[in-house]
Amino acid sequence: MMQAAEFEAGRLQSIWHPDHGFVDKAGYRSSSWSKGPLRAFLPEGYPTSVTDDYARFQLWDSIQAICSYVRGILSSQAMLTGVGVGQQAATPLSAVFQFFLRDLSGMLGGVTFAFLQGSKLDVYAKQWRLFADCLNSAGLILELASPIFPSLFLLLACLGSVARAITGVAAGATRAALTLHFAKQNNAADIAAKEGTQETATTLIGMLLGMAFTHMFNGLPWLIWVNFLSLTVLHVYSNIRAVRALTLTSLNPSRLQLLVDTFYLQGVMLTPLQAAEQEPLAPPPLQRLLHRRAKQPAVVIMGASLRGLVSLHQCSVSQLCKDNADQPYLLVPIQASVQVVLAKSSQPADVLKAFVHARVTSLIGHTTVSPSSDQVSCCWHDCRSGMSDKVSVCDALMATPPAMMDR
Repeated sequence: MMQAAEFEAGRLQSIWHPDHGFVDKAGYRSSSWSKGPLRAFLPEGYPTSVTDDYARFQLWDSIQAICSYVRGILSSQAMLTGVGVGQQAATPLSAVFQFFLRDLSGMLGGVTFAFLQGSKLDVYAKQWRLFADCLNSAGLILELASPIFPSLFLLLACLGSVARAITGVAAGATRAALTLHFAKQNNAADIAAKEGTQETATTLIGMLLGMAFTHMFNGLPWLIWVNFLSLTVLHVYSNIRAVRALTLTSLNPSRLQLLVDTFYLQGVMLTPLQAAEQEPLAPPPLQRLLHRRAKQPAVVIMGASLRGLVSLHQCSVSQLCKDNADQPYLLVPIQASVQVVLAKSSQPADVLKAFVHARVTSLIGHTTVSPSSDQVSCCWHDCRSGMSDKVSVCDALMATPPAMMDR
């Protein structure tokens, strides 16, 4: 029987099957979604070429993007009013100088944020993505309010520029991590390209709506504020729905802590979808601040310096290592934290085990005071005995949800 195949750019795309029609190279039936005009906006092979959460995320992400572009038009109108457009007393040099200071402050803010948090953006992609969009809303509000306070115009404009610059850094970095997550067939470049076309379409829609709003509400500042705040609420809601739709299958400290807590306290191993629904969405600095205010188990600090622990807390190195020679890590409970010292030979599985061990130590409750070396040793043994009936915590994390460990 003769077989037909489809090739594109020299690559096999699909094969004809007498019962199912054209199926793609992975064995899935070719979808009409990737045909016709939608082909310019959807990755090749959609929906089988992307993860299941791609469509939900892109839907809510497009809604929030349209809200951002509409509000951007409104805030731009306010900024031009603030620099004196339409006023005889205003000079071009003054307007250029104010925009220069605004842009300079934004550049410095973006560089500073990248320096402080750049290495953590992909680890907490969902949290920083939501933070970036909320900060973008705050920046737009400041820019819209700047003409109301002429004496504070430059300050508000600079703060708004800083907020939007940080948004650009965080959004760009997290988008790269999310693109890799969506790619199921090594098609990250195609997904990124189609993300660009989707953004172009949403930008055009947002600009048209923004121009319509400025024309309808010209000279009615209270109506501008009502619509701006309404769009802001929709923008924040859409962003929350978008990041909640993401079902990331990699582990970061926040997701791993959620898995350990749920398994240890309830005996339930969460699936990636369940973890996505319960994962905290605050960025790490805000999570730490909330942790200090609430009475919660001690925080786990990975990669602590052994020299620092010895010099600051007078811990005995020999006593710390006495009972733990067979382990590639040490646990040191210090006040409201469990410090984890990792050996140079530690492997990824050892890091995972150390985190689980430290988190269970904090749950047991032996970290309320600074320990002596004897207390440290006692805590180690208490933790081991406390984990005797929960010894499958590590095994469950290593075996039950392998999808959570694929990256």
